Amino acid sequence: MTIDLNGIQLRNRLLTSASLLGYGASKSRLILYGLSPIAQWVPLERFGAVTTRTLTLEPRAGHFTLQEDWSLREFPELLRLYGKALHKVDAGWLNAFGWSNIGLARYFDEYFGRTAGLNRIISVGGFSADEIEQLIESVNEHAKPGEIAAVELNASCHNVNFPFNTILEEALRRAVPKSRHPVILKVSPDEDYRWQARLAASYGCAAVTAINTVKGLRLHPDTGEPYLRNRYGAISGRAIKPIGLRVVAELRDAGFRLPIIANGGIRDFDDCREYFWAGADAVSLGSSVWLQPMPLYALGPLEGLRIRRLISRIERFAPPERAPHWTPGAEAAPSAQPSPVPAEPMIVPPVLASAGDVPSADRA
Repeated sequence: MTIDLNGIQLRNRLLTSASLLGYGASKSRLILYGLSPIAQWVPLERFGAVTTRTLTLEPRAGHFTLQEDWSLREFPELLRLYGKALHKVDAGWLNAFGWSNIGLARYFDEYFGRTAGLNRIISVGGFSADEIEQLIESVNEHAKPGEIAAVELNASCHNVNFPFNTILEEALRRAVPKSRHPVILKVSPDEDYRWQARLAASYGCAAVTAINTVKGLRLHPDTGEPYLRNRYGAISGRAIKPIGLRVVAELRDAGFRLPIIANGGIRDFDDCREYFWAGADAVSLGSSVWLQPMPLYALGPLEGLRIRRLISRIERFAPPERAPHWTPGAEAAPSAQPSPVPAEPMIVPPVLASAGDVPSADRA
């Protein structure tokens, strides 16, 4: 059964979050760098969609490394780099990879053909409207309609230290109409996500991902030095689940009607069901699953079986129908900067709210 979320074709409602599974495949059968070891026990083609690591126009080391092949004698250096980009914290993880990626062109050259069996969402990120427009055009050039499920625009990452709100509206205005694929906007709980959602609806995005990670900081208890190379990092995992649920519910309460793909602390069926109850249309597995502590990797086959059973349960699960929280009416054009939350509800512009564009559960 195929799930149609406003033009985004999913195999089911359980996805994987951006970055956690790299580019959807490991470099070789013996080298799992960039791919969670647990992933080898799960057929990734069974997921509703697999989201790539965020890709930029040019290769970017970020706060990590671009090296993909590591020999055993080089592993201590790899672990040292990981230690400055990823740290286990209370009920979650703190990371600052900073969009470390091989670049969009290399992704298409080296990974796109190898992952043809997956239903892919390509995550992209740029630092200007020009870059984002070029990213969309490049995806158009390399991927025919139907070859990927969507393009996800990551315009809310903390680890690249950039004020995305200054370019977001212009980027969406120029890039979304050019895309041959549905566009998803990933919103941040640390920004005015209702303003971001209004922009997504106003400029033709098919859905939003809620939420991106939460900005955080941890200091070494003996030295007071930050654990991460970037000082601040992005918190993911179980710690942010209540925040993710709150953002999804607040968007629905404010009248937001586009599909929502939920992120944040999801590990089991009860987590998925909570997000569906809050108003999500699909859910995504991130660090709570793929960054399990090292001892659990030895139990990879059992964890893989658990995830396969979770996929099966989601395939059989019908999310509850929601009473739409909106009132017909015109919405003022979004401002160039975040604004106070409006009293009037947010609606999808008429061009997006036509029959067939919005799932029936979301129609008035």
